[in-house]
Amino acid sequence: MKPESGMEFITGLVRFYSLEDMRKYIKELLDAYQRELDRSSNIIGSLLRDKGKKGEEIIKAKGWTKVGGVFVNSMEPELGSMEVVFQMLNEMKPRVAKTDEVLRSFDLVENLPVEENCTFLLVLRSGVPERIIVDSNVLQPPKYEYAAKLRSV
Repeated sequence: MKPESGMEFITGLVRFYSLEDMRKYIKELLDAYQRELDRSSNIIGSLLRDKGKKGEEIIKAKGWTKVGGVFVNSMEPELGSMEVVFQMLNEMKPRVAKTDEVLRSFDLVENLPVEENCTFLLVLRSGVPERIIVDSNVLQPPKYEYAAKLRSV
């Protein structure tokens, strides 16, 4: 198996021990989404140039057949691939916009009054940050310092 396009999107809770770590995580998500959006845009652009079509033309492949719960296209694989990548591109745009909005407004989250040593749960739905839960019941693990005296023999 070799993935050619697309991403896996997490739905669930991710625990952080600082808001700074959460900010970094959201920034990394946004960067990954941007890279995938750019890559998908390049694929669509390349396929459109190869076919000699214009961007405003609707990309629709013929030959889709429903087999059980999945659609199969064996008649126009290039156009079928282009249609699917175009759909993924359109689904990625709102994900990028929402994640960017959360990141841009993260200063407001950092200014909220929170207890010392509490943890934070980030709720993700299909890879998009949706909620933050401040959890004072689960505290940050204690930080240990390594202290040693070294001697040369």
